[in-house]
Parts: sequence; C-alpha cells; structure tokens
Amino acid sequence: MEGNYNFYDRAIRLGVFTVTAGIIANFVPAVYLAGVVGVMPQWSDLLQILAVALSAFGASWVVQPLSFFPILGVGGSYIGWLCGNVADIRVPAATMAQKVTGSEQGTPRGDVMATIGIAGSVIVSVLIITLFTFIGSAVISVLPPLVKKALGFILPAVVGAVYAELSSKQLKIGLGTIALALVITFFAPQVGLPQWLLSICIIGCGILVARIKFSASK
Repeated sequence: MEGNYNFYDRAIRLGVFTVTAGIIANFVPAVYLAGVVGVMPQWSDLLQILAVALSAFGASWVVQPLSFFPILGVGGSYIGWLCGNVADIRVPAATMAQKVTGSEQGTPRGDVMATIGIAGSVIVSVLIITLFTFIGSAVISVLPPLVKKALGFILPAVVGAVYAELSSKQLKIGLGTIALALVITFFAPQVGLPQWLLSICIIGCGILVARIKFSASK
C-alpha cells in the first residue's frame, strides 16, 4: 500500500505541475502578441469565441474526464489531458497496454500499465506528427479519393473497437447501453435534445444499465 501511495502521490504532484505549466504556456503566445506586438482582439470577439467553444465542447470537459478516468488512471489522466487526443489515441493505448499485460482497470497495476501505454503513444504521436509535417501532405495529395474518404472513418472505427473491447467484459451492460444509446439518438432530434445533452443522457443510461444489472445479480 505504501508503494501505491507513493506512486499516486508523486503522479499527482508532477501532474499538477505539468498541467499548470501547460496552461500557462498556452497563454504565452497571446501575451506576447498583446504586450509586444500590440495585437489584441476585442473582448466581444473573445467572449463570442468562448461561447462557441462552451456550446461545442463544454459538456465534454466534464463528461470525458469522468468517463475515461477508470481506464486512464491517475498518471494517465494527467498525461492524456495534457497531450490531447484522449478518446481516439490515449484511451485505446491504455486499454491495449492493460490487455496485453493482463492488468485489471482501476487497480494500481492497471494504472501503471495505462500510464506506460499512454506515454508510449505520446512518443509515437510526436514522431508521426513530425514525419507527416515534412512528407505527409505530399503523400496524402497522391492518395486515391477512396482512401482519403476512408481516413475520415478512423475515429469512429477506433472508438468502436475500444467499446467492443470493454463491452466484452460485461456483455449485457454493453448491449443494453448501445441499445438505449441508439433509441436516444433516434428520438433526440424529434424532441429537440441538444448535442451536448445527448452525450450526458447516453452516459447516464450506461450507468443506469450497469446499476440495474448488478442490483439484479445480488
């Protein structure tokens, strides 16, 4: 237990420092443009952009950390949210790292494996981004239209694969959640349900299905 506490304690301290440094670094270019170059947008424009960002991503800022924490663990959550691409890259990396090592999610071993997997995905992502920065645009420009169109399905394919992997451990919960998600998605436009609330409703249904399943098994 002492070793687990030391890992979590150090991960939290380092994570708070790196995330705080990342937040500050995000404002450095804006401060430089405003203070040195003298370029500063109107506050009305900034508030309008903030309103658009909140309406489009505000719900995910709350929903995703709560949804992905059991998979990512403490250390993986800090790395994932600092580096981004959590749903399409970090979560699959953490899941695969836990699977190949036989580690259970939510355990100290699972958290360590998730952290290692996410750290490896960050290194690979940086290498790939650097590579495609130089040659990617040239390669994509010569690809057939069919291949270019197929690249747009990478994210749903990855999310589907992760969902299938997690659902295989609790098949009834997985099937019940996806069934309710399809029903809610079908009726959402008819009742005027906003997109951000749709995600919350689906997650809530998943929690409800899990609760009913485990209550019935007692």
